[in-house]
Amino acid sequence: MTDTPTVPASGRHRRRGHVVVTSVVVGAVVLAASGITWVALTLRAEFADSNGAPAEVVVATWMRNNNMSTLTAQLENVYYTYVDKPKVGGVPTISADISAGQALESARPSPSARAGTAATDAPSPPVRTHLDPPATIVSPVTPAEPKEGVWQPVGTLVNGVPAVYVTRVRADTVHTSYYASMMWIDTMLAKALFVPGYEEPGGPNPYNGALPQQYWPDVLANVNGAFRLDDSQGGYYYQGAMVRPLVDGRASAVIYKDGTVTIGKWGRDVSMTPDVDVVRQNLKLIVDGGQSKVSSPSDNVVWGATTDKESLAWRAAMGQRADGSIVYIGSPYLSAQGLADSLVAAGVQNAMVLDMNNWWTAGFYFQHDADGKPVCHKLDPAIQEGCDRFLKAYKRDSFQFLAAPQAVSSPSASPMATSPAPTVTPQPVLLAP
Repeated sequence: MTDTPTVPASGRHRRRGHVVVTSVVVGAVVLAASGITWVALTLRAEFADSNGAPAEVVVATWMRNNNMSTLTAQLENVYYTYVDKPKVGGVPTISADISAGQALESARPSPSARAGTAATDAPSPPVRTHLDPPATIVSPVTPAEPKEGVWQPVGTLVNGVPAVYVTRVRADTVHTSYYASMMWIDTMLAKALFVPGYEEPGGPNPYNGALPQQYWPDVLANVNGAFRLDDSQGGYYYQGAMVRPLVDGRASAVIYKDGTVTIGKWGRDVSMTPDVDVVRQNLKLIVDGGQSKVSSPSDNVVWGATTDKESLAWRAAMGQRADGSIVYIGSPYLSAQGLADSLVAAGVQNAMVLDMNNWWTAGFYFQHDADGKPVCHKLDPAIQEGCDRFLKAYKRDSFQFLAAPQAVSSPSASPMATSPAPTVTPQPVLLAP
């Protein structure tokens, strides 16, 4: 008897094929649903911790946090090339005269009068050693606007002397409708304090991203910090903790335990000593020895974490003049070259780029009311959101500048733990420009 092989019924083939197809479809649906759920949950968490940032900033941050930096860079370049294009020609719509059109309030009483002592009986504040602001910057555009490039005193006085000056000047001869806004800080009258954000750059976070209120009566100015640490190409040291190893050759903002600050190249201009309190690194120096390095064959890099150096975007940097004073710049529609050229024109010797784009670039200066409460002013009126962002809990780091004591005794863990205390004179409060 011959065995005849059993041929499965065609319906069984169909059933098995149907099971396979159904499994694939179900698996794809489950994966898609899981992916959508993950996106929804992670985006929701990002928005919940947005500090009021607009949706496009939150989504870009979420993409960078989830390994999509390359795609984010491409989208940002498209945005700056085709969407947010600056006007060519024209004149600025804001004034270079910082006090233009501003109504002055009546003069505030002196600190001694607030304490109940007649102002006429109060001793005169001691004469402070101070630095002279930079010379007027010659605008590249002719004719210059009124007060363009002129350094103007703003904010609260320290022992009767202005510690902060501001100027606005065009950065190039093409995009003449926009100012580069710069702030000069007298480091004889002001000391630096670095406040880590509660997320960036990581490591110790003693202040939860906020300037402690005990320093509010002394705050003169504060500005945004550097790139996210993953984008900085450098390291970070904070009060004894090496959060990420420091890299030789990187641009470094070094704050010492006495509150003094130096900006330079790590391993050449600055290095680790017992007096170092904080080192924040970010790319290479964009200005080195008083010269722009944007087009240098040896130092040329993309002067942005994701955006090309040619893009006209919100950019920020902090530089140091030969006398030790600090110049901060933070404005819209700046190329890396415009950023560097403006700093060089202000006499800056070394400069480090800070954070960029239209939310993270932010600089503020302060006056104080009769009770010593800081009254904030935006360096550039187009800076987004409230200008008290670096006084309160914030996710990114900031550089704070506080009224300095008359003399520094010895380095200590707290930059302001020195004596005697400065005399901070409330100024008439300007309506914020």
